[in-house]
Amino acid sequence: MASEEGSSLPAFRFRCQRSGNCCARPEGVVRVTPNDVQRIADYLHLEEVALRSRFIAVTGDRLVDGPGGRCPFLADGRQTACEIYPVRPQKCRTWPFWEELRDPAALHRAARSCPGIQLGLHPDSDPADQ
Repeated sequence: MASEEGSSLPAFRFRCQRSGNCCARPEGVVRVTPNDVQRIADYLHLEEVALRSRFIAVTGDRLVDGPGGRCPFLADGRQTACEIYPVRPQKCRTWPFWEELRDPAALHRAARSCPGIQLGLHPDSDPADQ
């Protein structure tokens, strides 16, 4: 995926490297929809109420913070082991194309910790050619 044409964002490409760095950002909040919650519960073979009591904030619209503000689904605290990757919330699926990262400075900060964000590449270029 690439940034939208005509936006003020710098050109960039993204391919998930499963580093876990994006999931370990303590300032992040992962909003979840009722569909996200149901998919995760089904995937983990949990009743929805059990999933909500353990992993969903009291407000019902976001994941709770795991240790150190990280995603609670980073297995055993390892950065690269997302326990729910195949059914991760929509918010995770759309990283780094978030409203919060439309600011070029925020995108540059995210790129420093996320190896999947490649700044300055034309959307149709092959990073292997760089």
